[in-house]
Amino acid sequence: MTIIAILTFLGAMILAGGGVAFFVVAVMGMTGGDAREAVSAAIVGMGVAGGLLLLVLAGAVACLAMGVLELHEWARIVSIASIAACIGCTILSFFAFRGYVVIPVVPSIVCHLIVLTTAAWMLLYLLRPHVKQAFSVLAS
Repeated sequence: MTIIAILTFLGAMILAGGGVAFFVVAVMGMTGGDAREAVSAAIVGMGVAGGLLLLVLAGAVACLAMGVLELHEWARIVSIASIAACIGCTILSFFAFRGYVVIPVVPSIVCHLIVLTTAAWMLLYLLRPHVKQAFSVLAS
């Protein structure tokens, strides 16, 4: 469980880092030479909204990681659903980004495979009977 909780905390930190990056882009849009342009205002708005959304998601993921670490049954169920959605989105993104020349093919395939194998391992581990029992013992 500790490894899954650590990986989930790592995901929360990545989301928080992405949120901070969005805020940096928003600040750059506000302070640039063309800050009064409509496009810059739109970029600032998207940066602030995206940053806030990613920070909220990071908080939710951190709470989920704490729930897994404390062996709460709801955290196991939400983790299973989240990991299944992650696998689906990773497969979808693998095919969706094939046409972009900016993303090199080999690193893209390697990263997608790393994400898929890690997610599959986590999913299979959470579905094991003794893991399910460990979560349900605490709930009783």
